[in-house]
Amino acid sequence: MSKFTSFLVGTVVGCAAGFVAGSLLISDEKIDSLKKKVKDNNTVQDLKKKYDNGTEVVKNQLSAFSKNVEDDSELKDFDDIVIDDSKDDKLSANDNAEKSVSDIDNAEKETNSSSAPYPNL
Repeated sequence: MSKFTSFLVGTVVGCAAGFVAGSLLISDEKIDSLKKKVKDNNTVQDLKKKYDNGTEVVKNQLSAFSKNVEDDSELKDFDDIVIDDSKDDKLSANDNAEKSVSDIDNAEKETNSSSAPYPNL
């Protein structure tokens, strides 16, 4: 058997054995008395109230956000990128890469013509 199968079988057998052992060792009266102690414990009830209030605050804050994305300018930037997978038999790989770099450079110059030019690096 593989390690994953052994792990899975061991997990199932261990859970079943723990469940059987737990149900045999702990009586229903003990479980009921423990539930009653938890219900009557003021500290636990205060923690439960704080937890419930905290989750309500988080739910209200999350509901305040709009579900629709209004500003998708970054997504539009990615839509402008075009990948050309066409094969150009006349050009070698280096020539094709140089052509792509020059095309990108020219495209950047066209889009940035209205803004200040970048310094030469």
